[in-house]
Amino acid sequence: MKKGGEYVTRGTPMPRRDQAGEASEPLPAPSPAPLSAALSPADLPRDWGMAGAVGAYEVPPLADSVEPSLNALTERFRADPLAEVNAALDRLLPPADRHRLAAEAFADGLLTLSLARRADRLLAGRLWLPRLQAELTPALGRLAIRLIDR
Repeated sequence: MKKGGEYVTRGTPMPRRDQAGEASEPLPAPSPAPLSAALSPADLPRDWGMAGAVGAYEVPPLADSVEPSLNALTERFRADPLAEVNAALDRLLPPADRHRLAAEAFADGLLTLSLARRADRLLAGRLWLPRLQAELTPALGRLAIRLIDR
């Protein structure tokens, strides 16, 4: 909220800094209060070592989750999506039907499958593809499936 040319928060107003970057008033000590979801941004602990007039908000649980999240994302992109699709097809389809459907390509969320017989297009669209899409969504995210004839 802006009041009279200055930003005002629920917390105490921050002291103005002069041109040399020195604070005109001493900075308040960080509060050791426990964090909760009900806190407003003005009540979050501040890292006074960061550059800037206000500093940066530091939330340890969020900071701790960054590295595992990036590692999981890296592993997801490192894995071969066609291997995942073929494994799902092997699990979902009986062997007699499996040889009639093959994974050709996966790029930008578009999975291309090829059918051995054109007559299988209705069966694939109504039965195989919804199951395959439900199986692959957790691993590959939302995807569109295109059928082509071999």
